[in-house]
Amino acid sequence: MMTLLLIILACFLTGILTLISGFGLSTLLTPFLTILYNVKTALLVVAIVHLSNNFFKLILFRKHIQLNIFKRFGLISLIGALIGASLFSWFSTGWLQKLLGGFLLWSGLSELFSKIKPSTIDKKWDLAGGFFSGFLGGLIGAQGAIRSAYLLNYSLTKEAFIATGSAISILIDLTRVPLYIYAQKHLVSTINPWLILLFVGAAFIGTHTGKRLLEKLSLTLFRKYVAITLIGLGIYFFF
Repeated sequence: MMTLLLIILACFLTGILTLISGFGLSTLLTPFLTILYNVKTALLVVAIVHLSNNFFKLILFRKHIQLNIFKRFGLISLIGALIGASLFSWFSTGWLQKLLGGFLLWSGLSELFSKIKPSTIDKKWDLAGGFFSGFLGGLIGAQGAIRSAYLLNYSLTKEAFIATGSAISILIDLTRVPLYIYAQKHLVSTINPWLILLFVGAAFIGTHTGKRLLEKLSLTLFRKYVAITLIGLGIYFFF
């Protein structure tokens, strides 16, 4: 019971934190789910929570979605997610995590300390960012950090940042969840659907709470928060 309460609390807190940053739910929540499941089954459960929560975020901020960025970034993400999720069952991800960690550290530090920021990531690389965001999302569930690093290049409001990122994330999740289920089909029957509903509900409450906190953040503080979160995840993945 204590373990279950801990995971529900983790879902609630990650719902708050990831609403503000636009990413991180999979990374933060997966270690808690591995208490109950093996790693790959935990990734499946987290992916379901992630997909549900992104739909909820999109409902909350749907009026702010930037369709031009969604089309530019989202469609190529689908291809990356399909390839990554197809490799999910057998690919070794250690070196990818270090590469991702280095990229996130650079992006976060560049945003946080403008003096070491010679330039932003050129928008001509958006397609590469979209592909690798989808690929890593399909492979290890870490899709949002790369996407957020690229979205910082655009002059988006807080709400547009979240809405556009959530819409792109939904495309990736709709691609990877069926492939995860197929890869884990022999274990799907062992997953209690009521537990998933509890996890989703806790994340929803956290997201709604995060929306209230978001209203009190200035755009500058919001971008700094995203940058600090990128740095934290970069350290986590690299080391």
